[in-house]
Amino acid sequence: MDPQWIEQALAFTGKASVRRRKLPADQVVWLIVGMALFRDRSIVSVVEHLNLVAPGVETLAPSAIPAARRRLGAEPMEWLFRRMTEEYRSSPQLPKYEGLELFGVDGSHLRVQDSDENFEHFGKPSSRNGPGDAGYPQARISVLLNLRSRLLADARFGPYRVSELELTWPMLDSIPDRSLTIFDRGFYDTGLFGALRSGGTERHVMVRLKKNSLLSVEEVLADGSARVRMQVTREAKKKHSELPDIVEGRVIAYQHEGGQRSRLFVTLMDIDRYPAADLVELYHERWELEVGYDELKTHMFERNECLRSKSPEAVEQELWGLLLTYNLVRREMLLVAEQRGLPPTRVSFRQAILTVRDFWLITAWGAPGRVPKFLKELRMTLGTLIIPPRRSERRYPRHVKIKMSNYKRNRGKRTGAGPPK
Repeated sequence: MDPQWIEQALAFTGKASVRRRKLPADQVVWLIVGMALFRDRSIVSVVEHLNLVAPGVETLAPSAIPAARRRLGAEPMEWLFRRMTEEYRSSPQLPKYEGLELFGVDGSHLRVQDSDENFEHFGKPSSRNGPGDAGYPQARISVLLNLRSRLLADARFGPYRVSELELTWPMLDSIPDRSLTIFDRGFYDTGLFGALRSGGTERHVMVRLKKNSLLSVEEVLADGSARVRMQVTREAKKKHSELPDIVEGRVIAYQHEGGQRSRLFVTLMDIDRYPAADLVELYHERWELEVGYDELKTHMFERNECLRSKSPEAVEQELWGLLLTYNLVRREMLLVAEQRGLPPTRVSFRQAILTVRDFWLITAWGAPGRVPKFLKELRMTLGTLIIPPRRSERRYPRHVKIKMSNYKRNRGKRTGAGPPK
C-alpha cells in the first residue's frame, strides 16, 4: 500500500495529526489493518507487536488506543479502500469472460458487540422466539466482488433492518463498462437492472428468475433461449424517473440432474458468442461470492463470535479495515497467480493470510532496508500455496455434526430489535 495514499487519506478527510502524538494517525491506520490480520490478539498486543508508537516513546497507556481510534474515525479507512479498488480495477491482468469483467453481488450479516450503542443503531434480528431474540446485534453488508479474482470492488453496510437490495443501489456506480454482473433471485428488481443497463456502456445483467416472474416473450432463438422484454415497474419509475421503460434480454431455461427447473435472464443477446449452455455454467460462478464470504467470516475473523468494536463508528472503521486488508492479501495472491499463469482462485487464501501474518511479525522488528528482501521471500512462499483445481463433480449430503447445547440462551434484558432510525 503506497504510503502516500495514507497521507492523502488523512489530508482529504481532515484526520492528519496536527501535534506530535505517541500514537499518530498514520500509525493508527496500520493498527486497524493489524486488527484485521491478528484477530486472536488484543489491540494493545497488536500495537506492541507492530511497534506502532512514535519513536522515543517507551510507554503507551492502553486508554490512548481507543482515543486514537476515535480521532481517526472511519472516513480514512473507507477512502483507502476505495483508492485501492480504483487501482485494482485498472489492472488489465484481471481474468475476464469474453472481454467482460465478471462481478457478483450478494449480502450477508455480521455480529457486533452487544453494547447499548450498537443495539440502538444496528438492532437485532428476530427468531422463532420473537422479535429481537438474537444473541448479538447484527450489521447488514452487501458486497460487489470480482468473481474471477475475488477482489472486492465495493461494499456497503448498515443496520440489520436495511435490506441487501437497498444497500446494493449505491454500488451501481462502481460497476465498470464492459462487464457482466450476476445476481441471485433475491435481488430481482427491474428498476435495479434498468439503472445498471442505462448507466454505462455494455453493463450486462444476469439473474436467476423467480417462479412467478412474468416476461413478455418476443421470439424463440435458435439455441432454445427466448428473446424477452422486462417491464420496469411503476414503483421503480416513481423513485427514479430516468429509468428506461423496458429491459431487453434472453431467458434460458435449464434443469440440472436431480434439481428443479430454473430460468436465467441475461442481457447478452449474441447466441453465437454467448451460447446458452455456457451462460448456465457461468451463472454458477456466483458461488465465488460464498467462498469470498467464507474467507472473510471464517479465516479472517478466526471464527470469533463478533467484531471487536462497541460503537457504530468504531464498527464502521473496523469493517473498512477488514475489507481493505482482505483486498491487500488478495492482491498479493493475484500477483503470485499471474507469475505462474494460474487463476487467482488456485492460491490458498487460508495459507496466504497465515503467511502474511508471519511476514508482518518479522518485518515489524527488522531493519527497513530488509523489507524488499522479506517481500520477495513472501511472494516466493505464496507461490508454494497453489491448490488443485476444484472438483465440481463431488456431492455430499448435509449432516448435523455437533448438537446444540441444552443450556438456556442468554439474550440479555433488552427486548425488540431496536428502534427504527
